[in-house]
Amino acid sequence: MMMQLFHKPLFQFQINKNNNTSHKNMRKILPLLLVFLAVIIKAQQYPLVVYNFSPVAVTKMKIRVTDPTTWPYDCHPIAYGETSGPMQPGTTVTYDLMNTSASKTPPINQWDIMSHYIGIPDAIYNVSAGASIPNAITSIINWQSITIEFANGESIDLGRGCTQPGTPTFNSGPTPSGRTAATNTLLSPAQQIVTIF
Repeated sequence: MMMQLFHKPLFQFQINKNNNTSHKNMRKILPLLLVFLAVIIKAQQYPLVVYNFSPVAVTKMKIRVTDPTTWPYDCHPIAYGETSGPMQPGTTVTYDLMNTSASKTPPINQWDIMSHYIGIPDAIYNVSAGASIPNAITSIINWQSITIEFANGESIDLGRGCTQPGTPTFNSGPTPSGRTAATNTLLSPAQQIVTIF
């Protein structure tokens, strides 16, 4: 009888203590989860959406991605990627994450990244083979410029240079056959929309 009285309160106290500890642990974990969520959101915040409303296929898109906040230092890190395969007329592609770009149509299978200025060795990341670009790179960079190539050899360049924020974007203008492209804005971080006519 004495044993039961002794063990019962001790067991109840242990439950209460565990509940209290759980709440304390949640308070410690919650800020970490919020920081992790913020990093994920920033990494996915600025997708590049390309609409091909032209009557011809785009044979290649050469895309440059940089950190626009480091414009006094050449916008490092700098990433280059090229599409593999055509973008057909009347289609749309959204590149929301560099690490998933190989799953898009047309895919970007690898990224050549110069990142030694931020302490990460320069490397070519073959994302189609499972390579993963570090979050320390993907969370700080944004779409900068794009070269659009057509089957007849014509091309259009548009985007922003590595310049102070607020500098106007550039556009090489219509091609001899009348192809044009426009972007909503590559002036500041935002969803980038490229429309090809």
